[in-house]
Amino acid sequence: MEKEQHAAPQIKAGVDLDRVRASLLPALRAHGVVLVDVEWLTERAGWTLRLTIEREHGAVTLEDCADVSRDASSVLDVEDLIPHRYNLEVSTPGLERKLRTAADFQRFVGQMAKVKLARPSPDGQKVLRGALAEAAPGTVAILTEGRRVEVPIADVTDAHLVFELAPQPKKKTTKKSKR
Repeated sequence: MEKEQHAAPQIKAGVDLDRVRASLLPALRAHGVVLVDVEWLTERAGWTLRLTIEREHGAVTLEDCADVSRDASSVLDVEDLIPHRYNLEVSTPGLERKLRTAADFQRFVGQMAKVKLARPSPDGQKVLRGALAEAAPGTVAILTEGRRVEVPIADVTDAHLVFELAPQPKKKTTKKSKR
């Protein structure tokens, strides 16, 4: 379930993210987690390396994030792959996780998603919200407003799952009589 590899190295602000990813994999495997994403960001506080992790089966705990952070920090210090001073963040994808690869779309078929497109879909929409119906090679189908809309994955500029809280039945209240 590791992120698909890029043909050319992914270098951002002097940091080779593919090398960072490769050097961290053994430590992540030791913790029983997989790397979903690596982001190199500039923020008000300076540079941040954000690792997003998950388990194939089961939830990642706060303790898992702390353990991975400690070990990833040690690996990155030894490998010396980042020439800048930076903050390290380790988190999970969350309930509204991003969908980046064809494998992500396939894995979450049946779930609600919001998909933004570079070009309008055949029905003219640039934002689709609905259940992921299918993820065939090169395309994704979404059930939206009772229709199936199929678009090329290459046209997707942003996509994420949508968490919907199931409606809860209202509690019956009984009126108490005053005496």
